[in-house]
Amino acid sequence: MSNYADPSSLASASVSAASSLLQVSGLSKSFDNNSTPIFSDVNFSIFASQSVALIGSNGAGKSTLLRCCLRLIEPDSGSIVFDGEAIDKKSGRSLSKVRNKVGFVFQKHCLVPRLSVLSNVIHGNLAYCQGPRNWLHGFARQEVRERAMDCLAQVGLAHLATKRCDQLSGGQSQRVAIARALMQQPTILFADEPTASLDPQSGQEIMELFERLVKDNGLTLFFVSHNIEHALKYADRVLGLQERRLSLDSVTHTQSLQSLRAFYG
Repeated sequence: MSNYADPSSLASASVSAASSLLQVSGLSKSFDNNSTPIFSDVNFSIFASQSVALIGSNGAGKSTLLRCCLRLIEPDSGSIVFDGEAIDKKSGRSLSKVRNKVGFVFQKHCLVPRLSVLSNVIHGNLAYCQGPRNWLHGFARQEVRERAMDCLAQVGLAHLATKRCDQLSGGQSQRVAIARALMQQPTILFADEPTASLDPQSGQEIMELFERLVKDNGLTLFFVSHNIEHALKYADRVLGLQERRLSLDSVTHTQSLQSLRAFYG
């Protein structure tokens, strides 16, 4: 198997956890007591304000790896350090507190269809404050509503604040989901195939929005994608799962459509 790793990124991966936002070491996962792991001994680091794409064929374990990084799915072994804190050693409220720093954007937008756009964005504040005042925008405190409106403005949907979510297009729904993630005031955004359910134009607009948020807000982005053109255009680095290993870790300017297509061969 060809070695696609770029020496500069491998050197970066070896720096201490204190200098990286997310550091994953020796991560492995299998299901149903299967002796064959989905992936094994995965190691990488992500640094602040980077945009990193994770690619791989169907069934390679990309979404599982993304979730294992937050222990939404428990890995079998390995260590995960996020923002200087060892996630693998936390539980309960202390684990939730670390997770609150991560905004998660899913392929399915997971909105409450009958509620307004603004109410759905306010739901992002539930990471910090439980209760009905964070379920409906009419009950929310003024400062929370104002922050939610600012999040909507960042995704270009402030004018649709009172519209019901079941009246939105797919691209608009995903923008609301991103605004809800921004409501958490995250340090990093995890996005699991965020454009897979969208038409090409809407998908491109969503990726351009992510790009702008990384540049303007200093956010870090870690996204799973089957679209290698998106990986090349919108990521600083690309990671690739192949044959149960992380066999690609490269800065994107050293890659091309041809080389990434060959990765799937």
